[in-house]
Amino acid sequence: MNELIQVGENTFYLSGPFHVGVYVLQDTDGFDKDDICAGDVCLIDSGVDKVVARVLDKILQERNFRVKYIINTHYHADHCGGNAYFKEKYNCKIYSTKPNVALISNFDICPAIIWGASPIKEILNNYFYATSTNAENIEDVELPEGLSYVELTGHAMSMLCVRTKDDILFVGDAVVSKETIDKHPIVYEYEIGSYLDSLDVLKNIKASLYIPYHAQPVKNIKNLIKVNRQNVLDNIETIKRICGEPRHIDEIISMFFNERGLKLSLYKYAVEGGIMRTYVTYLYNNGELTAENIDNYIKWRTV
Repeated sequence: MNELIQVGENTFYLSGPFHVGVYVLQDTDGFDKDDICAGDVCLIDSGVDKVVARVLDKILQERNFRVKYIINTHYHADHCGGNAYFKEKYNCKIYSTKPNVALISNFDICPAIIWGASPIKEILNNYFYATSTNAENIEDVELPEGLSYVELTGHAMSMLCVRTKDDILFVGDAVVSKETIDKHPIVYEYEIGSYLDSLDVLKNIKASLYIPYHAQPVKNIKNLIKVNRQNVLDNIETIKRICGEPRHIDEIISMFFNERGLKLSLYKYAVEGGIMRTYVTYLYNNGELTAENIDNYIKWRTV
């Protein structure tokens, strides 16, 4: 986190590898029910861990800002790893969608989703594991004036894009930067079809500025959407080509990594191997792959 950058009358974001949103809550005359005071802010995501949260908090304190609410775009720990720090210091309320609330409040589940069982230690890091914090379903509360959201799915079971009254849209992980894709073409997606549909939805959402969590803010998001969509389509075509002959999932992972000049580690096997299953699931459910038992290996072949 480097500095607090103002992009609207009430809207800021913190620069750095993670773009945490900061929305200064409205003058609260007549809003006594939530006891909002001058300088109270709502964070949109909270950083990757308590170390980042402390840095973020120091910058906020320089402006006499205090955290009243956090809206988590989704449950991945790099977006809500700072929740526990801010909850302990400010007793702030934390909001997200119902599926995310369940996971943010019970974080032991999250790395198990990645691994599919009790997780190996390599994925118990601050991208997939955080301190659990109590959160509330955003559908059950009235948000402060000037904040609204759109729910998208695909990258996670559910994800929020949050709009402020300044026409700024914080898009979470709906898109990532081209630089990220070039280094890590197997970008995490939970469900490929929903993700592609969500890109279509995002393309039609108008805003004066779009702020992704892992990419620089842009006034026109269509090119970034195109880059992210094309990466998914390229991955699909690569997998279909690999599966021109029956392939076990580990063969698909190995051949994909070799073709892209990537090096597999146990961590990448756990995380990106899981993402590969996401692609295989999508293609199989769409009738583009078949599954065959060959010597008790389940192998996938392009139709």
